[in-house]
Amino acid sequence: MKVIGLVLLFPLLFLTGCWGGELIDEQNQDILFQKGKGVIRFDYYKPLSHKPVNIHYYIPEGNSKEMPVLFLFPGINRNAEDYLQAWEKYAINKKVMIFSLEFSSAMYSSEEYIEGGMFKNNTLKPEEEWTFSIIEPIFEFICKDLSGTQKTYDLWGHSAGAQFVHRYLMFKPQAHVNRAVSANAGWYTLPDIDTEFPYGLKNTLITADVLPDLLSKSLIVQLGTADTDENDPNLNHTPGADAQGKNRYDRGLYFFSKATDLGKNYERFNWSKVEVKGVGHSYTQMAANAAGLMY
Repeated sequence: MKVIGLVLLFPLLFLTGCWGGELIDEQNQDILFQKGKGVIRFDYYKPLSHKPVNIHYYIPEGNSKEMPVLFLFPGINRNAEDYLQAWEKYAINKKVMIFSLEFSSAMYSSEEYIEGGMFKNNTLKPEEEWTFSIIEPIFEFICKDLSGTQKTYDLWGHSAGAQFVHRYLMFKPQAHVNRAVSANAGWYTLPDIDTEFPYGLKNTLITADVLPDLLSKSLIVQLGTADTDENDPNLNHTPGADAQGKNRYDRGLYFFSKATDLGKNYERFNWSKVEVKGVGHSYTQMAANAAGLMY
């Protein structure tokens, strides 16, 4: 396994993705992302360079300049390597490059991970300092390193990672996401401007005029029908979370129902729900289902 540290020497100037955006040139740098498996320490985004993210990746044989890019977001244990292994065979069979992102608990608190790091002491931080804001630079970096032509990327997150994914889609509306899957999230931010964040959109930058665009994005709410353990020690039981249901399955149904009701008011509603029969809080089984859904 290749482990490479990347040291930040210059600020990141401008990011627009693999469609011709600009990154600071790295003199005489060899290609970092090689075929097969590896880990790269990413600290190239200046506002968060003091909080590096480890990118666990697998690139199958084939044309990496054109392969789909899939970002994986692990659960509360931040076990990115395990998630990579769960997806590796699907990457090979489907010809997809997978990048499992490790936001270590030493660098990123639970709130900074699952809620995107938008607030500090109940005050909205500058957007460039959000945890959410590191994803597009990572995508740009991958494409630049591989001379890729990809213009969009896919997201799959499970449990805590599923919370990151559905909120990322909400709060980064200009991100170049092709499709996103939120699997077995513990609780949700509802598309409701009258409910305060983190359980709704009130006191964030999202206003009613943004909702049509949000609901037109490709989001799959993936639920294991047996993910019903109300006593899971990692399950949030605050009043705001319990108002959505007593377990993850019920909360997912509630979230999607609320979004569906709201979507009736707009011309295009592009969210969908997939129930995986008999599966509990298993990222491996949910990954198997998601690979078939997405590719």
